[in-house]
Amino acid sequence: MYEEILPEEVEDNKRFNIFKIIFYYIIIGFVGWSFFSFIFTFFWFDIKEINIEGNYYTSNETIIKQGRLDKHINLFLFDVEASGLDILKNPWIADVYIKKRPPNRLSVKIIERKPEVLLYNNEVFYLISEEGVILSASGQSDNEHGLYIVTGLDIKNNIPGEKIDIEKYNYIKRIIYALNNIFPEQFYKIQVISNEEYLLFHKKAQIKVRIKDGDQLIDEWYLLERAIQNVIQENTPIKEINMKYEDRLSIILEE
Repeated sequence: MYEEILPEEVEDNKRFNIFKIIFYYIIIGFVGWSFFSFIFTFFWFDIKEINIEGNYYTSNETIIKQGRLDKHINLFLFDVEASGLDILKNPWIADVYIKKRPPNRLSVKIIERKPEVLLYNNEVFYLISEEGVILSASGQSDNEHGLYIVTGLDIKNNIPGEKIDIEKYNYIKRIIYALNNIFPEQFYKIQVISNEEYLLFHKKAQIKVRIKDGDQLIDEWYLLERAIQNVIQENTPIKEINMKYEDRLSIILEE
């Protein structure tokens, strides 16, 4: 038999279905709110362990302080991006990766800049990275890293975190490359006279070597090596070895 459904019953069914949908949404919303309230407030999700790796020059304490990586902050409320930007304000830090490790751990990977030279300018010693970034500035010479000392390069008013003149710095890096590969641990200081003239200071017998640039040092290394050996063996008091001009080398004696 066909049972006729009255319009009033249809309307009641619609109201009932709408009520059920609303009720379901309320239940889902309550459960969701309870869940997020739980993970955002329950002490079990507070940061209890911070693992930092990759830092050699920068202490864990410095990274934790600058990145506001304090413990007892809820892991899910912790702002990774803001913390990373704060850490990157440190000139020693080239990059940083922070990951949340539920339920209560942070993993921090640091990529540091490495000091390349100790630059002396206007009575201040600057640690300069491989990329030419000023890492630190001090009134005292603390060459604990055993770096080449560079003088005669004006860095104007640059401060830690800023870059020095890259073009001029690349000339110096070329000389350092030559010294490290051809005369390792023999020289300790580079004086910049101009872009086409540099004075190198040897560790023995107060030998000074005047060169044009790093490429000349690489191409004519044999001339310099022979001259240094002769000066040291004969204990000759010299003023400097001049090899600024191509294919020529002259030894200037002390008067």
